[in-house]
Amino acid sequence: MKIASKSGLGFEVLKEILISLEGENIAKFDGNAVEFEKGAKLLTSVLALKLGSSIDEVSRVLSWKDFEEFISTIMIYNGYTVHKNFRLKHPRAEIDVLAVKDGKSLAIDCKHWHRSMGASSISKIVEAQIKRVENLLRADESKKFNLLYVIPVIVTLYSEQVFFVSKVPIVPIDKFSNFLNELDGMLDMILIVK
Repeated sequence: MKIASKSGLGFEVLKEILISLEGENIAKFDGNAVEFEKGAKLLTSVLALKLGSSIDEVSRVLSWKDFEEFISTIMIYNGYTVHKNFRLKHPRAEIDVLAVKDGKSLAIDCKHWHRSMGASSISKIVEAQIKRVENLLRADESKKFNLLYVIPVIVTLYSEQVFFVSKVPIVPIDKFSNFLNELDGMLDMILIVK
């Protein structure tokens, strides 16, 4: 089996792993062939988290698209209704993840950075996200959500701690769950667009 030789795992160990993935509805294994389900990378990432891997370790193997899906899954898990790649028509813009819960929402820009960014680059990204949020609140497309307010957020792979630029939180992925849990207590520090 090609997977066994490429992975460096023995056939029996690999077989146990594949059977386990099949039990999680991530893959189908018939003895010689493996067929991965749609979204297998994301499902495997969630399984890795359940088994004790850190969010930082898991997110580093995800593509930018997988990263957006990963953030969406975390938001759904936290009770939000999620709209991925939410597009505005006038002016044309896109919000990576719009997460809505009880009339409040987070407009999340997912940045799949693997290295530190300079202050001026981060400031430009923050300014663009604030502008998208302002446009969102004026857009006809957002009326159906009955939004009370929107919080612009940037989530990154790379960073050591949560920090703020123009009151917009820049949140590393490994701190994102804690950020969501503590969000209500930080509202006075965060830009809220109404």
